[in-house]
Amino acid sequence: MRLIKLHTQKGADAVALQTDMVRTYLYDAAERIHKSGKDAINGFAEGDEQRMMLLGLKRFTKAEPFNTKDARRRIADKMLADNKYSF
Repeated sequence: MRLIKLHTQKGADAVALQTDMVRTYLYDAAERIHKSGKDAINGFAEGDEQRMMLLGLKRFTKAEPFNTKDARRRIADKMLADNKYSF
């Protein structure tokens, strides 16, 4: 919500690094959620039920492809240039 508010106040270009930070976090979080969900399902379900639950999990934990490597570099470059945590 903070990013949306900043985006409307300052515009997309002014909050590009914050957008990178949020997208990187969400991408990583979706992967962690998928792994934890898969571990849980594999712990209690078998057969067709397991396959159906894994398909549902895959559907609901999809993350749009995003180049986190470049985003992390942009964030790090800004922090190195400022020589501090600038967010």
